Amino acid sequence: MGGQPTSERMERLRQVILHRAMLRRYPDTTRELSVSPIFWLCVVGAGLLIAGCQARRPPPFINDEPARVAVQSAPPSTPQKKAAEVGDPEAELAWDFLARVDEMGLISPHPPAAESAPPELPPAQPDEPLPPLPALGPAQEGESSGWLTWVPGLSADESGPNGSAQYRTEQDLLKVVAEFQRVATKDTYRFPLPKDVTGANVHKATLTRINDYETKHPGAYPAIIAFTRGRAYEGLHAYERALAEYQRVAQGKSRLKQKAGQAVEALTAFQSLAQQVPTATTAVEYVQALDEQAQRWRDLAQQYDNTSYGSLAQEEEERLERAKVAFFILNRYRIEDGNESVLLAYQQLLDKHRESKNRYRYRLELGDFYVTLAHEYTAQNDPESLRFDADIFETLGRAALQHYAAVAQQDGIMEKLEAKGKLEALEAYMAKVGRLGR
Repeated sequence: MGGQPTSERMERLRQVILHRAMLRRYPDTTRELSVSPIFWLCVVGAGLLIAGCQARRPPPFINDEPARVAVQSAPPSTPQKKAAEVGDPEAELAWDFLARVDEMGLISPHPPAAESAPPELPPAQPDEPLPPLPALGPAQEGESSGWLTWVPGLSADESGPNGSAQYRTEQDLLKVVAEFQRVATKDTYRFPLPKDVTGANVHKATLTRINDYETKHPGAYPAIIAFTRGRAYEGLHAYERALAEYQRVAQGKSRLKQKAGQAVEALTAFQSLAQQVPTATTAVEYVQALDEQAQRWRDLAQQYDNTSYGSLAQEEEERLERAKVAFFILNRYRIEDGNESVLLAYQQLLDKHRESKNRYRYRLELGDFYVTLAHEYTAQNDPESLRFDADIFETLGRAALQHYAAVAQQDGIMEKLEAKGKLEALEAYMAKVGRLGR
């Protein structure tokens, strides 16, 4: 038996086990079949079937108890592995499976590949020292932190070899011009005057910064400085000063020469018209002179439409219309139907300048004028007397309330809070007078 192949011994063992099992379960029938040749044929067939099923082993990754027992009892040795590699492929798979199962019966991962040593970096050359790092702590008094020297063009030394002094001059110029250049073409007739980051008038702030720049960098970029100063002066309606700056640029050879020439042409007409002062001996002649001059400004606004000079001309026309209203208010006791003239002048001002940034201010002023008329009426006619007419007082009060309410309903304007306060005060005053007039 020792020299028989393993497969034959296993087959013989299965036949004996099957025969014993049949004897235990069916003792009588088995005795009869034991003498029959058919019985032995059945036994041999069953053994072959079991052998075929045994040959089809489960895949290596199934963790079952027989495999664990095999590993714990008799792990294969190296000579058996070599014999399996040469002989049976099925035995080779079984060896691979057993080699991957650990002592607890679990499949272990493949052993990690041997770590290769990292390549050694070449040693630093002694003749190429590394640049020093900047100090991490705060710089001492009178000592530079040194981080600007790492960025090209941002060296703190103005007299460096790359001409840093020139860059510093241009940097200061950009600080002066950039903010003003952004709002220089803004329509100041329809929108409020532009402000800088500090909340100051950008035209006035630019003039101050230009003076500081010229003190720090005398003679640097004279054409740009003169042109920028001219734009700031014309935004403030200082036409004579703006004209002098533009003429200085137009006489040079700068690239701004053409634009400066156009500005000189426009501001010459503006300066000539602004110098004309209305002269008259009567109130009617004075009002006519104001209307004629306002018409000339209106013509200039149409001539320079869609430009910054058109907005300036509209502002000049609006200024004259406002001056006419002020003239009527100051002389309403000397002029026949003076109160009606004031109301008519206010109505013309609002109709002609519906797009003006000051239209809400004009409505508040018109409401204030109605309140003034209401106070004057109650001063001349005691509410507790029979001379007081409640309908006249209510008419004046409601007219003022309409103008205050129209402004108080607008969002994003400076006059909104003022209109709300005036509205509440007028309502309280009208309620008081109404109780006295009962």
